[in-house]
Amino acid sequence: MIWRRLCILAMVVLVELVGLGFFVKGFFPYKKSIPGFARPQDQPPDIGRIGTLDEAVPQYDRMVIMLVDALRNDFVFGNNSAMEYTQGLLREGQAVGFTAKALAPTVTMPRIKALMAGTVPNFLDAVLNIAESDTSSSLKYHDNLLWQLKHHRNKTINMFGDDTWLRLFPDIFTKTDGTSSFFVTDTVEVDNNVTRHVRPELERNDWDVTIFHYLGLDHIGHLAGPNSPLMKPKQKEMDDVVRDIYQMISRQDEERMKHSAGAKPTLFVLLGDHAMNEIGNHGGNSKLETSTVFVFMGQGIRGQPFADRGKNALSALLAREVPQINLVPTLALLFGVPVPKNNLGLPLHELLDGYSDIERLRMLQLTAHQIFGVVRANNPLVEDVDVNQAAHMTAPGCIDSDHELRCKYVAALWKHSKCATATTFSTKGLVDDAERAYYDFMEQANEDLSRAFSGYDVPAMAYGILIIGIATLALAALMQNRLRGNTGIINRKTNQLALSLPAAALMVTYILSNLSSSMIEEEHQFWYFWVQTMLVLRIATSASAGGALRTGIQMVLFRIVRAWNQTGQNWPGEIDIRFYLNSSHAAHMWALGIVAVVAFNMYMYWMHHTMRRRFCLPGIDEASKLVYRRLCACQWVFRAAFAYATFGALAYQIERNRGWETLGIPEWAWTHVRALLPTGLARMAHAVYACLLIIAISGTLVARLRSNCKQGIAGADAARQAAALDALFGMVPLLVLLSRPHNITLFVLFATIFVLFFPQLLPGGGCSGPTGNVPVWTDSRDYLHNLRPSKKIVQFCLLYASFFALGNSNSLASLDISNSYAGISRYSEASVGVLMFISNWAGPLWWGTAVLASMTLSNGKTQAEFRRELVDMVTVAHVWQACTLLALSVVVALMRTHLFIWSVFSPRYLYQVAWFVGYHVLFVTAGSLLWL
Repeated sequence: MIWRRLCILAMVVLVELVGLGFFVKGFFPYKKSIPGFARPQDQPPDIGRIGTLDEAVPQYDRMVIMLVDALRNDFVFGNNSAMEYTQGLLREGQAVGFTAKALAPTVTMPRIKALMAGTVPNFLDAVLNIAESDTSSSLKYHDNLLWQLKHHRNKTINMFGDDTWLRLFPDIFTKTDGTSSFFVTDTVEVDNNVTRHVRPELERNDWDVTIFHYLGLDHIGHLAGPNSPLMKPKQKEMDDVVRDIYQMISRQDEERMKHSAGAKPTLFVLLGDHAMNEIGNHGGNSKLETSTVFVFMGQGIRGQPFADRGKNALSALLAREVPQINLVPTLALLFGVPVPKNNLGLPLHELLDGYSDIERLRMLQLTAHQIFGVVRANNPLVEDVDVNQAAHMTAPGCIDSDHELRCKYVAALWKHSKCATATTFSTKGLVDDAERAYYDFMEQANEDLSRAFSGYDVPAMAYGILIIGIATLALAALMQNRLRGNTGIINRKTNQLALSLPAAALMVTYILSNLSSSMIEEEHQFWYFWVQTMLVLRIATSASAGGALRTGIQMVLFRIVRAWNQTGQNWPGEIDIRFYLNSSHAAHMWALGIVAVVAFNMYMYWMHHTMRRRFCLPGIDEASKLVYRRLCACQWVFRAAFAYATFGALAYQIERNRGWETLGIPEWAWTHVRALLPTGLARMAHAVYACLLIIAISGTLVARLRSNCKQGIAGADAARQAAALDALFGMVPLLVLLSRPHNITLFVLFATIFVLFFPQLLPGGGCSGPTGNVPVWTDSRDYLHNLRPSKKIVQFCLLYASFFALGNSNSLASLDISNSYAGISRYSEASVGVLMFISNWAGPLWWGTAVLASMTLSNGKTQAEFRRELVDMVTVAHVWQACTLLALSVVVALMRTHLFIWSVFSPRYLYQVAWFVGYHVLFVTAGSLLWL
């Protein structure tokens, strides 16, 4: 019966996965683009040409691009920046700087696409960004700046650094040396591997464009945040590279232009792909994550010198914002190549000052012509424009026009044409009018086209919703028939809702909360509210003063948990406990970590000792004595492996973050401590993994031996309790290893909250249940009975709340990859993906196991009864996630034209996919099979 129900459940979940596949295919398609590559012969005639002038002459013939990953604008322009040389160039007017605004998702691959193609990348690129083996997102057959430089100016292009460039542009580069962008524990060699190419390659004369992509600053952000002690030295290191490149190309340009009249100077561009938030992550659309930099340097670059040379001189550049995609048409025009076909960026007019008015208008015409092509590709109803006819029109008007963008484009062409026939006296005013008209058209087109994602496959989305809906109904039907009696979702005898009022209210309010973008951004508030509400209800309906007191303590502990990490979108930078533990009280963070490890080991010893006394006292016969001795031996092995694993996991964190310096431990003393562990961080992690294997084996043996101590139901109870509690606490070393150091103490708070649900797990508690039997509410207890949430409902709320309590949110920026490489020396998508999931879902993984342990702590169940209850739990969990997935699918389908679709709803849907596939299917369902 059990296995038949599991087979039905598996088939329904498989159907739901198919529906999810349909919906994802329709909702996350690749963005449509104009095929082919722009050609010089496709460019329109110059509407304002005078005399024999045909095309503007390129201002540069070489270029160096230095891309520093996660280079936030205040790292260059801010008062606390360590990039003094770069700031000096800006103050002296020898460089031009901007705050470059990136669009979500703020991860490397889509940002490089934006920087080289001028497009708004597809949100799916944020997922493909993690897959190093992915080639489907390549720009090989999509128009881009590098292709134009290589094929229309015959440029030799080299690249050193992040190997994402090699995947995006497979046939572009002549020389390469790629490094993995995801091995975030490396902050030194990953940059040294790039810098070693700077001087040797630039001193050669066989290059035209060279790209250096540095990753170390981004890795420091992921590991320790923007306020890390490592951040300023890394900024100084990048500043030194800027100085070396600038001085080298300046010297070379002077020699080249002296010996060749046709030589042009070299353009040097310092930029970032994205920035980072207050904890060092990125991926979302907060101001900190989207504010990166452009700094243009080289001969011919003449900025406005800052009259104020003081510390705050560059603060104005923090507010001098330009879209990041504006780089593409600017560089294309400066090098005299066609603007890529799908570009949506506008030329930076500050960089075009070296051209005459007529040349500059021609450049704006070329860019406007290219953008108008994108307009027509997205709306076939827009008619083409004949440039020659536009020049001979009367003044066009755009009032009540059906195609406003076309009208604005025609108006700009007409104003441009008037400049060719104007007198010298009136030309300047006409040129300004024409420039404003071009920018007016291009800005409006950029705004409209950036929101136009016409690639939705609506039928596929509809099929997906339909299939998910069918699967949800099937799961509800399975849940309705799940128990032996007449209960289910609806009680068959009374025809009333069988769910408790708190459970029903929780589900309804949660589904409704997904309709609001603000509630999605601040989902942690929802779960924090419901945890405390459930605990208040348990106090109000408690049968004893002791139970009410324990619940009150749980509320206090959870309030501390809530204050640990500030998350969400509205107040992520507010002061929290994490802030103090990572700044002025860093020593206390490590001290708390040590206390947490000691506390877990002490409790593990007490639990094994007490449980052994309760369930397995040695008998008088030799057989029972042998079982007892074996049990003691297995428990000793378990505790020894647990102690070494927790010690190794904490030592790994201290070593990686140099916490021994913060604690004031002399280096010689820490060396003696390290001698107890293998050499190297990877081997330290391997030792922890090996101990976890020993814990799993010895824990299994302990459970089997306990079942032999007593016969019947008592023996089955003892085995299940041993296995569940050992699994719950045995996974702690893994979570310590893969969590941020300041979060280690949270697992002690989680464990304390859990233990307070069960007095028999408290030191001094009896195995018979809660002590004290004084009713708190007597007269109204019957009325309040349906308001009392069960322990599993409260733990379910704690499960979701713990995800946010560890600092996560529904933004990709909170996705932590800093601990995803523990024990990995080479990048592996599967290994990194598993470790990243465990790291980010550490809280839910622990509380999910806690729910299982709660089931085992109810005495008196046969093995068959326990199996039925376990399958019931898995079914209920899938009903919950299916309802959520269905509601969210409908919401994002209806909101697909909403302003926040890509910054709020799409990341939330990706997280829901991870909850469904990673948590409910792989952890809850597959993991439950081990207990059957």
